[in-house]
Amino acid sequence: MKQDKAIIKVLKSMDESSLSDGFNLLIMNQIHRAVVRKKKRANILNLCLLSTVSLGLISLGIYMLKDYLTANFIFQLPTLNNLSESISRYSFSVYIAILIFILVGLDTYFRSIWKKHNGHKAGQFN
Repeated sequence: MKQDKAIIKVLKSMDESSLSDGFNLLIMNQIHRAVVRKKKRANILNLCLLSTVSLGLISLGIYMLKDYLTANFIFQLPTLNNLSESISRYSFSVYIAILIFILVGLDTYFRSIWKKHNGHKAGQFN
């Protein structure tokens, strides 16, 4: 009992607050500005990475067109002499296309599961 009275006496003798009236508002404004800066940095980084990858893909496409299609712009069906080589080349292209479709489908499926799990609405990524 005596300890409780001592604690109450000490608490009453202390100043109520040494903080200014607008302290909480200033802190919340600083936190808000820090969050806005972090989001801006993330958006700029995402934009830079997206631009870099896009430019890389465009330059790779230009290089491929320049390097492989300079001599022959006309699509020709394979002749009987090169039939096995052409079939293997085309089958590899079909194989890659099927893999791309499977990966895009898996990406869509897992994104929908992730959105349902996290409670996100469609089109929101925040």
